[in-house]
Amino acid sequence: MQRDFLVESRSYDRLPRGSWQACRVAENVLIHGDDVNPTQRDFVALWLPAGTPMRWATGTRSIRNHCLQIFWPQRWYMLSAFYRGETLLHTYAMIIQPPAIQFNRLSYVDLDLSVLVKPDMSYEILTQAEFDHAAELLHYDEETRISALMSLRTLTSSIQRSIGIFSLVPHHLNQADFNLVSCGDPS
Repeated sequence: MQRDFLVESRSYDRLPRGSWQACRVAENVLIHGDDVNPTQRDFVALWLPAGTPMRWATGTRSIRNHCLQIFWPQRWYMLSAFYRGETLLHTYAMIIQPPAIQFNRLSYVDLDLSVLVKPDMSYEILTQAEFDHAAELLHYDEETRISALMSLRTLTSSIQRSIGIFSLVPHHLNQADFNLVSCGDPS
């Protein structure tokens, strides 16, 4: 696996927020045991080893822990699961507009609404005030506001029931599944 997949985050007014290079997880690699049929996988999974530089409008920062990002082409959310070594620390579920996915590039609009999910499935909505402020400041259209809030409800319902998309997030990784060494893992 090579870091040959570019991810770009933008604000609602399309201004660049950040970008980073990631490793695309091969479609034949199961993310979580037998829960996902690779022939029916409708998501893009990306791997960012610890130390991956993320270039934000405010400066470049390297991530401290490994990160598995999962995007769906028609959904208003994405997941970023963070791992210390091979053990899940937490997952951020972020509300976004459906991403534009190309062969080696993905771009999405961050709607400033996120949920922190712990491995025990407890959660906290982190940025409701930021979402409300950005929606007003950037004039989110009605479809965007409604879709974002409906997606938040979908996520919290999935968390409360311990079903759905969060079953894709492994609590423990087998290092061989992601070929971490060939992706530039410093450990």
